[in-house]
Amino acid sequence: MSHALRRTTFITAAAAAAIAVAAGPALASTVVTPAGQAVTASSSNLSIKTGTITLTCTSTTGSGTVPTAPGNSNTGTGGVNVNIGTPSLTGCKANGLPAVVTTSGTWQLNVSGDAMPAGSAQGSLIIPASGAVVTIPGSTCTVTVGASTIGPLAFDIPNQRVVASNTGTVNYTRTGTGPVCPAAATGTATMSGTLQFASSTPINVTP
Repeated sequence: MSHALRRTTFITAAAAAAIAVAAGPALASTVVTPAGQAVTASSSNLSIKTGTITLTCTSTTGSGTVPTAPGNSNTGTGGVNVNIGTPSLTGCKANGLPAVVTTSGTWQLNVSGDAMPAGSAQGSLIIPASGAVVTIPGSTCTVTVGASTIGPLAFDIPNQRVVASNTGTVNYTRTGTGPVCPAAATGTATMSGTLQFASSTPINVTP
């Protein structure tokens, strides 16, 4: 093979390789900034519904931080978990009757840029096992929320919020009885509400 032919073959192969790389799928990744930023997550319209039972809370507040570098980035799939601590849920009612919600463990928001730039950033609320226990005064009914992930849902970066509308799955177990109590001993519920984020510098997500 002549030098000219070898050179032409090499150039053609290199061009084909470059085209193949350019046409290949973009690698998923997530970067959440500012790293180490304190953040508060709150909701004034949180509701959890299962069957004919609806739990509503007028105030939900949790505080945490974006992970410090390099924990604020993930070069693969799966996004980055932002801790929002153990949130407080107050002003709660079950079908209009007063309810007490006791929370525990570390709740998280998983922020993902895997769908970007073709789509939006995604957010999922992660509730730990026994992360919330609901009791109805005047009854023996107790509902314990198990390990649950709500989402992924679109994370509205300009408005710093994630909106759920009858989104599941919220796992639960029930003990006792009462006028307002899930019929099943175990089951799932859906969640609605707006989780609003506030921080001194707005949270940003890039792929």
